Amino acid sequence: MWRLMPGLALRYRTWDNETYVLYNNLSGDTHLTDAAAIEVLELLRQSPAAARSLLSALQLDDTPDSLAQLDSLLAELRGQALIESTPAC
Repeated sequence: MWRLMPGLALRYRTWDNETYVLYNNLSGDTHLTDAAAIEVLELLRQSPAAARSLLSALQLDDTPDSLAQLDSLLAELRGQALIESTPAC
């Protein structure tokens, strides 16, 4: 299961709907990211979710390639201290 870091305000802005500037209010860092990352963060803002649930919500096929790409994105977001893994409920 994945969730936003507790207290993350999730503030971002885009000018071209492809590249986003995302501010992490917890660390003070600013990140350049893409629409896919924002979409995942918005889903996790609503509620914690497992990777396969995110694939479904993103309307992506549950294939090894799709899951690998999502896992890579989740690892990147975790590395930026935007999300964290939680035990499954």
